[in-house]
Formats: sequence, structure tokens, C-alpha cells
Amino acid sequence: MAFASESDLENWALGELQALGHVFMPGAATEPDAPHALRQSFRDPILLPRLEAAIRRLNQHLPDEAVRNAVNALRDTVFAGDLVQENRRIHELLVGGVKVSWFEGGEERTDLARLVDWDNGQNDWLVVSQFEIAGKSVRRPDIVIFLNGLPIVVVELKGTENGTLKGACNQIDTYKAQIPDLFRTNAFSVISEGVTARYGSISADFDRFMRWRTVDGETIIDDTSALALQTLIRGLLAPETILEMLRWFTVYRG
Repeated sequence: MAFASESDLENWALGELQALGHVFMPGAATEPDAPHALRQSFRDPILLPRLEAAIRRLNQHLPDEAVRNAVNALRDTVFAGDLVQENRRIHELLVGGVKVSWFEGGEERTDLARLVDWDNGQNDWLVVSQFEIAGKSVRRPDIVIFLNGLPIVVVELKGTENGTLKGACNQIDTYKAQIPDLFRTNAFSVISEGVTARYGSISADFDRFMRWRTVDGETIIDDTSALALQTLIRGLLAPETILEMLRWFTVYRG
């Protein structure tokens, strides 16, 4: 299994992701001028209508004011400092929930708003191709996976004819430098040149992008075969595995 064309590789990967339960949407459908637009600006990496709908679905006891507070905790931060620390802040909200407050009957009430259904029965999984983002420049990552409206995984693909794994990693580094807002909610990124494949955290350099060698968690598949990318997609990018990685296998130093 090898793809000389990057577009052929992307289409194949999108098919694999849809088979895992991700709903597909082309990037053009998310743009600000699209019907039922999911973003007000190309600078918005979060699909706010889907985020708000998920928070309401997961916290049906919360009033509108509390839901708005939860949404704002994710979208209103303008950070100019350490992207990893901002990612850590968001990760804590994803795992632990957002503390919200509101007034009811003249009294202030507080609660935690859940952002994720860890049992995965009520989550909204969306995979978007060619997702255009404006920052220091305009960029268009190949594939972005969204969890409840939040961009959680970035996938960069290179065709085998001219692309390299290192080139795909360099592209991820460019995205982090030029469109950092996309990575505030990032769990990890995936790179491939159509045969081999690796994944890495927001702070990983090329040498720390790792193989994924199992689909079922037990059988080890030889990643020197042409099945390496398929193994990573089916094993790592299944919704349940992404949730496990996000909840139990994400740690920060210091």
C-alpha cells in the first residue's frame, strides 16, 4: 500500500477514519461564508456551535449562563506565551471539567461543566480535510480530527513520490509557529509519507515521534511493512483510543 499522490493518500485516510466512526466534512463547509458556518473567522480553530451543543448535551442541568461560561473558558484566552502551558491548561479542563458559576434565585451557584463523555456515548467526532486557518500566515492542514468541536489531532501527509516523513514533521512545526491557536487543544499530531507513520505530542521533535504498532492492543504488527499507516490509523485514531490517550496517557513535565 503506497500512494504517490498526496491527494490519493488523504482520500484513503479519510475513508479509514470514517470507517472508525468519524463524520467527514470538507474544510470549505466550515468556513465563515459557508451556509450554517461553524466559524466566524478563519482565525477560529474551534467549531463553536458544535462545542456549545456538546456542552449542553453533556450538562443538561446547567442553565444558559453556565454553558456560556464553559464555552468562554476555551475560546476567550489570548495567549502570547508558552504554547505547551496553554495546552496544559486546556487539557486540565478537558479531563477535569470547567468550573462554572451562575445566579439562581438570587444566589450564586457553582458546578463543573463536562467537556467530554469519557464513555463516548455522547461525543461528537468530526474529521475535516483541508482546514484553513489564519494566524501569522494562512495554512491548511491536511486532516484535523475534532472532539466536540475542539481540534484534537492534526494529521500531515506527504505522498511517497516526493514527500518524506521529516518533511511532514517540519510542516507540523511550521503550523505550531504560524497557527499556534490550532494546537491549544491538541492531544497529538500524526505524520506520514504514505508508508511509514509516527505520532507525537505538542512538544515532540522529530526524534520523539513514535511508531504505533497494534490495532487491538495485543497483536504487534511489523511497522516496516506497508501496513504501518493503516495500523496507526486503526489503532490510535479510533475514538476510544484517542480518549484513552487524552485522559490517561498525557503528562506534562514540571
